Amino acid sequence: MKLLAVYDDPYYEDQGITQLRYTSRVFLRNHEGKYAFLRIVGEDGFGLRDHLESAGGGVEEGETFLDAAQREVAEELGFKANQFQLIGMVIDEYHLIERMTCSVFFSAQLLDDSGLTQRTEEETILIQTVEWLFPHEVLGKLTTANSPVGALIHRRDLTAFVEHLTQLQAK
Repeated sequence: MKLLAVYDDPYYEDQGITQLRYTSRVFLRNHEGKYAFLRIVGEDGFGLRDHLESAGGGVEEGETFLDAAQREVAEELGFKANQFQLIGMVIDEYHLIERMTCSVFFSAQLLDDSGLTQRTEEETILIQTVEWLFPHEVLGKLTTANSPVGALIHRRDLTAFVEHLTQLQAK
């Protein structure tokens, strides 16, 4: 697996890492060439949030990264997808919550969007909407942020999205 980046958290004071989390994240593309991103708005352990984020979440016990990616698309977006392709991994630190996260990114093709989401209570509160964006819109939106947590998440997703576009061009 290709390691795309290892990032420190420049926004919050380093108080040590007490948690390690493995996640799978997905750039889901529809037939128009647009990508699904979650608009996260609200407040949680990261503070106030208002940013875009790729679909994804924690890898559960007994799951592979691919299993988790498929499950997260269904749970958070309510969609079915196929043609999952591995992009690579981004490792980053979130000092505010004392966590290091290893995020494995995939791209996938939308197969069916008629399903229902199965979001957790926190996801139901924080996920305001799903935004469908063309690649140039994704790049524009992920290069800015209005909060430290937004900047951390946008940096992570932008790194993997640029690699995804590079892989597409190489095909």
